[in-house]
Amino acid sequence: MKFKEIKEKLRLPEWADLTPSQFSDMSFSCIGHAKSSGKDPASLAEETARNIKSEYVKNASALNGYVNIDLNFEELEKKEKILSRIEIRSMENSFSGKTIRLEHTSVNPNKALHIGHMRNSYIGEFMRKSLLYSSANVITSNFIEDTGAQVADIIVGFKYLNKKMETNEKFDLYCSKIYKEVNEDYENDKSLVDKRREILLKIEEGDKETLEFLDVIVNKVLLSQLATLVGEKIKYNLLDLERYILGEGIVKSALDKLTAEGIAVVSESEKNKGCIVSIIDGNEVTLTRSDGTSLYIAKDIAYAMIKHSILDERIKYRKFSSNFDGSDILISSSDGKESNLQKIDISFTLTDSAQNAEQSAVKSIVERFSGKDSYNHYGYEPVAISNDTAAYLGIKTDEKFIRMSGRKGITVEFDDLAAKIRGRVIEEAEKSGRKIDEGSAKKIASNVIRYYILRFSPSKMVVFDINDATSLKGDSAVYINYSYSRALSVLKKAKTHDFNAASFDENEEKLIKEVFFWEDILDNAVSNLKPNLVCEYLHRISDMFNAFYEKNRILDDPRESSRLLVVRAFKNVVENLSYFLGMDLAEKI
Repeated sequence: MKFKEIKEKLRLPEWADLTPSQFSDMSFSCIGHAKSSGKDPASLAEETARNIKSEYVKNASALNGYVNIDLNFEELEKKEKILSRIEIRSMENSFSGKTIRLEHTSVNPNKALHIGHMRNSYIGEFMRKSLLYSSANVITSNFIEDTGAQVADIIVGFKYLNKKMETNEKFDLYCSKIYKEVNEDYENDKSLVDKRREILLKIEEGDKETLEFLDVIVNKVLLSQLATLVGEKIKYNLLDLERYILGEGIVKSALDKLTAEGIAVVSESEKNKGCIVSIIDGNEVTLTRSDGTSLYIAKDIAYAMIKHSILDERIKYRKFSSNFDGSDILISSSDGKESNLQKIDISFTLTDSAQNAEQSAVKSIVERFSGKDSYNHYGYEPVAISNDTAAYLGIKTDEKFIRMSGRKGITVEFDDLAAKIRGRVIEEAEKSGRKIDEGSAKKIASNVIRYYILRFSPSKMVVFDINDATSLKGDSAVYINYSYSRALSVLKKAKTHDFNAASFDENEEKLIKEVFFWEDILDNAVSNLKPNLVCEYLHRISDMFNAFYEKNRILDDPRESSRLLVVRAFKNVVENLSYFLGMDLAEKI
């Protein structure tokens, strides 16, 4: 039951803002309303507490301008079925009723996804589910930057270093190695850098042979990347190719519009002479080079402008692949069908914090047309790996942690890490005399990485540590899944599934109180787009459940029915919240 609903049930004043409390089950402050109405906070709190008359309240008292309320959970369950109806509903917030364009992942199609990239995708998938839960219409896209230097590096490898296209390896993993080798060769053969420059110019000019070769490589890498992402149940509607934005003249249209509106000009400054620039906060932001080729930011601006219907052009799409649920993933293509997408109200673009300045410039320019707060950048800090994890993966380092760098070949590809953790899960199970099937091990490995990355606030860097991530006793997916499996096992052993409760004892009420607020925890995480709040709650409620389990006999106890009802409620809460994190829980661990 949500605070809004319990507030109505208790007929509390409109101004009462309920929160969980350390002194009672929940409380609200009278201080703000007292000030606005010219009353004494302590007197108002006492008066308000006296007027709370409900069968759902055991006690209401005033303390320092606050009203503290202890709930009658037995009556709530009897009349409202709070434990029996644990289900995902929906909520109303600032996203409700809006059409929202969500852009995430956006990895260069020249390599495999590493765990840093997966932070973007995991947060993006949480946001997609959150926006749908908020009753918004969501269009999820992945902007494929396939005209930049990193993709040109791969072409250099295949065309000038005689790398073969055929491989038995997953193609994106194969390209990760080529990318590293090419960058090493640049140090020894400077002429290769000129070759890369030539390739970039040919892509910009639309050279047919270069674009055909680029198309083959990008498609093969994209399909490999999608195999990983679809396996992780990351869902997309659209793949937007940067070369389409460039080749169909959309970047030119954007620059022309910015110039016509006086938002962009040809620079006369010594540093940027001949470049198209935009003046933001008194500084020149360069959009093109002096030779007319577009910088990343110009392509990002053009893409944002077409998403927000600022330009007249429409993107054409054709089917490219499928999501895990069988729905189509469309890709921009000149031989596709013209899109008929709804006009959006707002957009979100996810990138790591290294792009904060560029994204701020994009926002400043785009919102001159689309309005304040229509373009939103969601920034997050990068992912590194701990010294212990590096050693486990065969990477030598004297540092406490190392950051990912595809150019230097210092990466932990997601596919490789998931395989390593999968093996570790099976190995640990065998050590303790248990058997775990491959399917369950795969689920657990995925959950381990996903939960560990999401449990950190987006504003904090993640240092992935394989020991912490797989710990059975710490803040980990393994611990959450273990608690869930424990509850599932109890429920399967129960002789009846018709649970009801005539009363609750003190131990049961402690866990019920934690379960009671699950929807408000979710609503807060959804409204603020912070998956770490869900992780914090899952860890806390798992602690509470395990304490309850260890202190209380459940089966074959006089209070069996009441306790099974609480156990089932815990199980259902964990299932529901795990859905938002994208965790597919294993029955046994």
